[in-house]
Amino acid sequence: MDPSFEKPVLARSDTLATVVEPRVATSEIESIPGPVAVVPTAGPIPTVITSTPAADPSTPDHKEVIQDGGRQAWLVVLGSFLIHTFAFAPTEYVFGVFELHYHEVFQGATASSIAFVGTTGSAVTYLAGFLAGFLADRFGFRITALCGTFIMTVSLILASFAKQLWHLYITQGFLFGVGAALSYYPAIAAPTHYFTKRRGLAIGLAVSGVGLGGAILAPLTHELIERLGAFWALRVLALMCAVICGAGSYLTVERKAHSQKSKSSNKLEGTSFSENPEENEKPSQAVSEKDSKEQGEGRPSFVEALRVFKDPQFLSLSLAELSASIGFLIPMYYMQTYAVFIGVSAERGALILGLTNGASFVGRIVLGIAADYFSNTKMFVISGWGTAFSIMVLWTFSRSFGVLLLMGLTFGFFNGGYVSLAPVAIADSFGTKQIASTIGLVYAAGGIGMFGGSPFAGFLLENTRPNISYLPVQMAAGATLTIGAICCTSWAYFHWRAKRVRRATTVDTL
Repeated sequence: MDPSFEKPVLARSDTLATVVEPRVATSEIESIPGPVAVVPTAGPIPTVITSTPAADPSTPDHKEVIQDGGRQAWLVVLGSFLIHTFAFAPTEYVFGVFELHYHEVFQGATASSIAFVGTTGSAVTYLAGFLAGFLADRFGFRITALCGTFIMTVSLILASFAKQLWHLYITQGFLFGVGAALSYYPAIAAPTHYFTKRRGLAIGLAVSGVGLGGAILAPLTHELIERLGAFWALRVLALMCAVICGAGSYLTVERKAHSQKSKSSNKLEGTSFSENPEENEKPSQAVSEKDSKEQGEGRPSFVEALRVFKDPQFLSLSLAELSASIGFLIPMYYMQTYAVFIGVSAERGALILGLTNGASFVGRIVLGIAADYFSNTKMFVISGWGTAFSIMVLWTFSRSFGVLLLMGLTFGFFNGGYVSLAPVAIADSFGTKQIASTIGLVYAAGGIGMFGGSPFAGFLLENTRPNISYLPVQMAAGATLTIGAICCTSWAYFHWRAKRVRRATTVDTL
């Protein structure tokens, strides 16, 4: 074997050395850029080895070459959009329509006991986030989302045969929440695999399906109940779920090159090389033999997924999600009743609520685009503080239709931006490896807030009787959203500091 064509060698654990075929004389070696090493060989001209730092694909700073666009990428965004249109509808955006008719079916049930069906579904969707995210990262986005679609469809069919209220707790509440989690977390994570520069736009378009789905499904569900009854409406929604979420789940796939590149890189770095050329011919065979023993390599482990708990960025985002989930539901549940309280008609109160959802739809897209052009960190922090301002200031001082409408539009716009930019912030901090698991862990904190937010606001309102006052409710919502904004700001600081440390470490290794 010609010594000038020896195989690549590993100069050190974090540096890959690449053999350069000799084209120059020894005197010209000094002109070659980058660190070089000269290895004595039998030939008259030495072999030149250039070394470059090996990138770590598990770090957020490792930027893979990802094309922002293409047919596959936008099909994934479409699939995520379809899942978002339905995953939260039966427990949040159209549950109010069912709630009115459930009072007629289950006579004697209290309003809070019926509302707990929807609260259970929403909370379980978030609390089951880590499990759903881990399964998606482990077994694939498509298969996990399809399983979720099946569970959601079955749960709605079972709910249509409910004879007692607790049957709805299990079916439309718990089971649907589990199915929604299995479909939702792959859907929110998948676009991050295909976009970098336009990641904000991609996520914004995907999550905007929630606003559009609510706007369409709410009047459609009302019409179905009026014509067919509540239980047949559930069966029709089950069919719609199978079609809409089934199609979306089929389109929701992770980028295979991401995991394959990481896995092959790990195998190369783990291979040792000898100075003997004959022994260097064996690494590929050794890697092949290890394949059968390492079929699980590259797949996420439970312990590995939990390592983010040590990161202050993760803790800041989780606290922000916990606080925001408490403050988010309070105005959504009490905005219309507050409108009637200050003398606005119920119809105009419903109009404000509808326009708030419309503003949320616009905010998800507009602020997502702004994050791509300016900075996701800046837009995320602005969204947090804008949401807090709309409740703490505008809602507190709203005494007329105009001010309350301004509050609803401001709240919807900035809260929509927060919803679309939170997954981008998670991807910026921890990369796209195991992104579904990390998003699930962060959002699980929101499930706790879902359980406690609305009952706590109702408790505060009841304690103001007989002189009803919404001020404690407004202050509670404003305070929790302000805490969330502070947590968003702290995440921005820790994120900036982490990037600075990585940049300094990179410079030191060059």
